[in-house]
Amino acid sequence: MSATPDSIAIPELLARIYPDLAADDSPEWLALLRQARIVETPAGASLVRAGDHCTRFLLLLDGTLRIFQLAEDGREVTLYRIHPGDTCLMSLSSLLHDQPFKANAESETASRALMFSAADFHRAMAVSEAFRTRVLTSLVNTVCEMMHTFYDTAFQTLDMRLACLLGRLFERAGSDVVHVTHQDLARELGTSREVVSRLLKKLEQQKFVRLARGRIEIGENRELPGSKT
Repeated sequence: MSATPDSIAIPELLARIYPDLAADDSPEWLALLRQARIVETPAGASLVRAGDHCTRFLLLLDGTLRIFQLAEDGREVTLYRIHPGDTCLMSLSSLLHDQPFKANAESETASRALMFSAADFHRAMAVSEAFRTRVLTSLVNTVCEMMHTFYDTAFQTLDMRLACLLGRLFERAGSDVVHVTHQDLARELGTSREVVSRLLKKLEQQKFVRLARGRIEIGENRELPGSKT
C-alpha cells in the first residue's frame, strides 16, 4: 500500500462516492481531511491479517476489498466485500474496541482509498455528524449482508448455494459467460476445489452450464436451479 499526499482537493474526490461527507464544511472535519492521505493498493495485496491491530481507517474510492477467514485446513471463507461507499465492519470493531482484527483483508482489485489514522478516525466520529451517520449506516448494511450469508450457509445445500452464486455472477457480468475458476468458487463457498468441480460437472451434465478453462457459460437450460438468470 503506497500513501501519497495527493494534490487533488479531497472534498472533490469524496463528492462522487460520499457526497454527504463532501458537504460537511465544518472546520474540524476539513482539518481532518487535510491530514488524510490517498493510498493506492495493487490487486492481491494483503491489507491486514487476523490478529493485527487496525491502525488506520479507509474510505474506499475505487476497487474492491475482500474480508475473509482462514480455516485450520487452509480453506478460505469470504465473509464480505467492501465496495466504494461501504465501511469495513472488522475495522470498526478493531478501532472502536482497540482489539485485534478478527479476519484477513486483501485488495481484490487495484484500489484507491482515503486513509485516516486511528486517532483521526476517533476525532472524526466526535466532530462530524455526517461521518458518524455514514459509519453507522454502513455498519448496519454490512451486518445485514453477513446475516444473509449465514442464512445461506446454514439452511441451503451446497449445490444450491453454488447455483445461486453462479446466478449472481452471470447477472453481475450481464453476460452468458463468467470468467471464474473452480478455486475462486470454492473460496467463496468455504469448501474445496474438488467438491466444486464435482458439483459443476453435475450442473454441466444437466445442461445448466458449459465448462471451459477459467470460465463458465450458461447452458441450454438457461435457468439455474433456485436462481433467475
